[in-house]
This record gives sequence, C-alpha cells and structure tokens, in this order.
Amino acid sequence: MQAVKIGLISDIHGNYAALKTVIRELKAAGADAVLNAGDNVGYSSGHEECIKLLVDESVSGCMGNYDEAVAFDRPVCGCGESDDKALIKMRAASLKWARENASPEANKFLSLLPRKLELNPGNISILAVHGGLDVINDMIGENDDAKMGEMASKTNADVIVMGHTHIPFSRKAGGKLFVNPGSVGRPVDGDPRASYAILTVSNGLNIELRRTVYDVESNISDLVSAGLPAEIGAALRCGREI
Repeated sequence: MQAVKIGLISDIHGNYAALKTVIRELKAAGADAVLNAGDNVGYSSGHEECIKLLVDESVSGCMGNYDEAVAFDRPVCGCGESDDKALIKMRAASLKWARENASPEANKFLSLLPRKLELNPGNISILAVHGGLDVINDMIGENDDAKMGEMASKTNADVIVMGHTHIPFSRKAGGKLFVNPGSVGRPVDGDPRASYAILTVSNGLNIELRRTVYDVESNISDLVSAGLPAEIGAALRCGREI
C-alpha cells in the first residue's frame, strides 16, 4: 500500500508558538493528517489561536481533561493528586484563567470533542484517547504493562495514541502499538522543546518521536502579560514542573 503519514500531537495547553512550529514541521514532513490526543487549553494564553489553527488545518482530536474542565466549568482540572502546594496553586490559577477567558466559540469547540476518536488509514485502525479508554485523566506511562494490557484487550485498534503524562514513548503491548507523542506546549521530561510524533503506515508501522525548538520566550511573554503565573514560564524554560 502507498505510505500514509499521520502526525500525532497532544497536550498543546494554549501554547500557540509551539503548535504553529509543530504544524509547520508536520506539513514539511508530508503528513497526510494530524491526530490530536487532547488538552488544548490551560497554562499558556493562546488557546483561541490554537483552536483556530487546529480548525484551519483540519486536525482531528479527542477531549482532554483540561478541555472538559473548561468546557463544562469543572472546579478542578483533573490533573491528578499532588502534595506540592505551589503546583496545586499554579494549576488552580491556570484553570481559573482558562475558564474565564475562553470564548463561546472555544467552549463549543471543546465541548464537542469526542472522548475517543478513531482513524482508519488503509487497513490500520488508530484510536486516540487522552488518558485511558474509560477514564479521561488516567495516567498511563511507558512501563504500565497492566494498564496497557487491559486497554489492548478492550479495543480492536492496531495503534493506541494517548497523552496526559506529557512524556513521549512508543512501545508494543498486548499486540498493539502504544504511542504517547509527549506535549506540544508543556513538556515535563526535562527537554523544553515541543514534542510530537509521526506514524508512517505502509506495509507495516513506523513511529518516529520528534522534538523541535520554538520561540518559548514569546509564549512566556504572552502568558505573563495575560496575567498567568510567572512560574508557568519558568517551567517552560526548563521543561519540568516548577
């Protein structure tokens, strides 16, 4: 079969500078489609621009926990438990800002995102979820064999694309290929570059995890000017939670 390239992205979190760089690189790489595993809002201030770009570029995507929290006015982001009071405060401020600054159009876009999304290039089935199959904010890491095995047993998809952890990986489990493309807009693995992946479907499956430099300082300037915590900018500079 003729090779098909699918760009895989997740966890944009309102970082327009990072998203436009990643989209530009995916187009240059010849991606036939782009699949987004959710969390378009929160932390950075460019969610309106991000959503417009996703629509303009016909990017298909599923709902993330931040998308859900903003669209349906949830009191918490669903990011998981933490004992770090500074992190909890930053998350709360981020969600409050996103809820207060999302336009009606953005809220509609977020509210209509499906919790699961399937693409079928050729004879391959690709399933995108944000966390788990049934729990939108389930944390599934590279070594979570039990969780991936359970997911594999519940779907006929050949490839399962996930986000939420912000840490990229790809591996086989339960006869399926699991891919987390990492975070476009808020990496936490110590590498501040935007993260994404390209899945090539031909006679087999090939996955390439990629990183790219973007104008992080312009994004930080925008989010601080918008009234978001400066700690978010510090985290973006180093690619870790602050």
